[in-house]
Amino acid sequence: MMNRRDSSAAKNLRPMHVVAGAIVMVLVIGVIDYVTGAQVSIAPLYLAPIAVATWFVSLRVGLLICGLSAVVRLQDLWLITHRFSHPLIPYWNGIVEMGFFVVVTLILSRLRSSTQRWAILARTDSLTGVLNRRAFIETAEREVARAERYHRSLSLAYLDIDDFKKVNDEGGHDDGDRLLVAVAEILTRNLRAFDVVARYGGDEFVLLLPETGEVAADMVLDKLMVALRAIVQGRWPASFSIGAVTIDGPRTSLDRLVQQADKLVYAAKQDGKDCVRHRHLHRSGTSDVEATPMPELANHSRLYSAHSRKLVGER
Repeated sequence: MMNRRDSSAAKNLRPMHVVAGAIVMVLVIGVIDYVTGAQVSIAPLYLAPIAVATWFVSLRVGLLICGLSAVVRLQDLWLITHRFSHPLIPYWNGIVEMGFFVVVTLILSRLRSSTQRWAILARTDSLTGVLNRRAFIETAEREVARAERYHRSLSLAYLDIDDFKKVNDEGGHDDGDRLLVAVAEILTRNLRAFDVVARYGGDEFVLLLPETGEVAADMVLDKLMVALRAIVQGRWPASFSIGAVTIDGPRTSLDRLVQQADKLVYAAKQDGKDCVRHRHLHRSGTSDVEATPMPELANHSRLYSAHSRKLVGER
């Protein structure tokens, strides 16, 4: 399996490859332009490398390719200087072509930004900024498949805000929205960069913790409960019920994991709410132990910190 450092290096090299390819395209088009001479204008062909550089790298690189294209085009303009009434006319034509290249580059850059913005909006919850349900399913299914392929542990937690209706009734929907935003911020702030946080429903969040076994998941969930209780204390009449499952090298579906975690949320609510229920599952997705209470954060915070650093290094 490619490690994280190799993968990062490959991503960093990709824009360089695109830039190199665009430069080569400009030079090849320039050669064709020189061979065909002044009788055939192939200026629109320069838009191809300009578009590639702008779309796949950045606006700045696209403008640089525009400049290179304009310089290469000068050799064609020099060939036809004698055909104009004034020697500066070809240079004026070159400036016009350069302006046309720049306008196309700016349009492509705006289109690229809009496309990226809409892609982000399609994958994130507009209120909290975390992933939405659709994006979570796409991401989580890949993580489940990866955990099965490499026989890695994986934990999934389902969080439900207790008495959320009471929050809306007493403080209004704006107050409920503020609670949702605060919960999303706590979850994101207290998890690792490669953990997955998503809003799964109205007052429900789901967490996916790759490379996380039963003990590590207990520590993470205990830490989250402490942080969540702190933000609602004295501010919102709410608590949190969490159902979590851990599986080693899963041979089950994401739907099965979510269903098991949802059942544990229901069990937590039946037990009085404001608690966590966590089970270790067989690879088939069935439970092999009873739900157990969570350990105290004070006994495990240092262990979790060390475990997180180890996991980041492994990935």
